[in-house]
Amino acid sequence: MKLERILANKWMIFLLFASVTYLFSTKTDRLYRWTNPGDQKTTPIYSDGAGYYTYLPEWFIYEGSNFSYSDSIARKYPDAGFEDNLSKTDTGKKYDKYFTGTAQCLTPFFLIGHAHAKIIGEDTDGYSWPYLIWLHAGMIFYVMLGLVTLFLFLRRLKIGYLACYVAVLSLALGTNLSYYVYVDIPYSHIFSFAMVNLCLLTGINWIQKNKTSSLLFFSFFLGLTFVIRPTNILILAFVPFLFATNKELISRIRSLFTKQWKVVLFGILLFGIPVFIQVYFFYLQMGEIRMNSYSSDEGFTNWKNPYMWEVLFGFRKGVFIYGPVLLLVIPGLVVMFFKASRLFFGILIFMLLSTYVLSSWWCWWYGGSLGFRAMVDFYGLWILPLAYLVHYAKVPGQIVIILCVFCSAWIYQTYENQQKKHILHYDYMNYPMWKKVFMKEDPRFCFIYYSDIDTIPETGKAIGNPVGFSVDGRLLASDRIYGFKGKDFYREVPYAEKLMKVNDPESFVALRVTLKGSLDSPGENPYLMTEFFKSGSRIGQKDMMVGSRFDEVKMCQDISVDVIPGYRWKEVDSVKCSFVMGEKALKFKNLKLQFFQF
Repeated sequence: MKLERILANKWMIFLLFASVTYLFSTKTDRLYRWTNPGDQKTTPIYSDGAGYYTYLPEWFIYEGSNFSYSDSIARKYPDAGFEDNLSKTDTGKKYDKYFTGTAQCLTPFFLIGHAHAKIIGEDTDGYSWPYLIWLHAGMIFYVMLGLVTLFLFLRRLKIGYLACYVAVLSLALGTNLSYYVYVDIPYSHIFSFAMVNLCLLTGINWIQKNKTSSLLFFSFFLGLTFVIRPTNILILAFVPFLFATNKELISRIRSLFTKQWKVVLFGILLFGIPVFIQVYFFYLQMGEIRMNSYSSDEGFTNWKNPYMWEVLFGFRKGVFIYGPVLLLVIPGLVVMFFKASRLFFGILIFMLLSTYVLSSWWCWWYGGSLGFRAMVDFYGLWILPLAYLVHYAKVPGQIVIILCVFCSAWIYQTYENQQKKHILHYDYMNYPMWKKVFMKEDPRFCFIYYSDIDTIPETGKAIGNPVGFSVDGRLLASDRIYGFKGKDFYREVPYAEKLMKVNDPESFVALRVTLKGSLDSPGENPYLMTEFFKSGSRIGQKDMMVGSRFDEVKMCQDISVDVIPGYRWKEVDSVKCSFVMGEKALKFKNLKLQFFQF
């Protein structure tokens, strides 16, 4: 109880949210260099984020241009992705298929950025650095709005302060909510997270206090939530469970449509304001009234075969795999069943329904992301069982839970660093890939899954005997370790070159390089460079990473590198293999080259 009194102090609450704000701000500043515009090397506006953002310059700077301005922006910023994901009609007219809710939320910050650019004399094109830094400020504002409203919502449910602190920090440190605050912005998920939590807070305020103003705010935020991502409307499945009993729910609804029908009409009007903006701008783009501009191929096509297991536990994007702190939701549901049974059924129904709907999308993994990004929108509800778990646990149990949260956050932060270093593949992962790089941050694993990792088919037939490598015409000794020897160090050698003859010139070329070696440092990733020749002319090259194939640094082991260039034997008559290394790289012996056909 003493700890609860300390945590209830307003300065402690301020410290909690100030610390999270500082954390997010410094992480994104280190990534995008907001406070040092001259050192910026990348931009957060790309891919889906570019689609959500593009409305703002169109509305306030290039009004009525039908996104034709994007051509000049692409020429002005050739290395950026500012025009990503604009679509075209059959007549070649550009349009933006994304919903306008994210742009509506960002409008105040865009206008501040526009004024900022004018004042300091920067380009007022919608994409210069003042716009970007205020975009960042808007993202920080909305994530903190979402976390504060979540905190207040939990307090409305009479959840203790310690549980509220743990819930907020679990989301901020242990889930991909963090990633979409400071890396992939302005994707829609943080805005959905904030608006969903605002709906929950205003909804429970109306339920508990029966205030008309709370219902009207709820209506407006629900409309805005809907036009950010229409699937956010699923929160209505949970709201009835916030009532203490079904009798109270029915009584309140009856009262609304008999005694407060004017309030209902006004609420519908408020809900319709952001929806009208959505419909209006889609009409300007498409020339017809519609809510959805996605193509016919993009929809919920997996209703009959949803990927629910993959969404929750799959190693490609699984919620529980890439946000391990959420595994505590499972025992939390058990606690809720006994301590808050009505909310338990509400949460369970909502989790199953939202997972079913989201996993029915045609691209159920939602493209490039860290974890399952579509679920970020609903984390305010997903974290509720964890809050109950902490709230009802005894002190020893709370200590264990907090330790689990700490360890889970550590694992997630490693995932986040791996994603930024391109160790995790942005689009596709599976169990063997995940297992190979789990908790590995060595540079030798960077881009490991972005390059080909070929394996010679089982039908491959070895051609001749293994060939040795040579340096300046001298064959490498099989019993000598090569690599470091004082100042003598081979950097782009050894090489092997051989004319090849086979009976079937239409078959495909493959080769395998084997060696026994060890990697001296995780700081570099040597690669095998293979060049292909025909009649003395170089026709192509293929590079294969070597360092990532060792399980551990400084551990001697046998490895092999398979190269499948895609050439037929009739197209190639010789090859040249080289190891390209840095100053700290590879020690090896027993280096052999074997040719195959398949």
